Amino acid sequence: MKRVILAAALAVGLASPALAQRQGSYAVAGQTPDGQQYTGTLQMVSAGSNTWQVTWSVSGDTARGLGLMIPEGPLLVVGYVAGRDIGVIAYAVQPDGRLLGTWTQGAGGGVGTEMLTPGGSAGK
Repeated sequence: MKRVILAAALAVGLASPALAQRQGSYAVAGQTPDGQQYTGTLQMVSAGSNTWQVTWSVSGDTARGLGLMIPEGPLLVVGYVAGRDIGVIAYAVQPDGRLLGTWTQGAGGGVGTEMLTPGGSAGK
């Protein structure tokens, strides 16, 4: 699949202690701007106050990014690099810990969607 698919999986975060973001593995499920479905995994590691290092693995490709948690959303916004492309994804943090994202990548743009599920594995 295109690297655009990678871009889809990028960050995680939560604002209040009740919704505290979880470090660890997430299942990735998304759709590219041209309608292709994809799955993969994401690893998230705390990088300091309200910041997260994120690594996606989708279709054998890897993307890396840095995210900032915006408590007022709560919203996690992640800038990332996938190959030679750069992108951004914004995740709305859900009360159950899932992250619902909207992303764009590269010069061609287009908008994809993605969902991260904590502790899950791809395809579930």
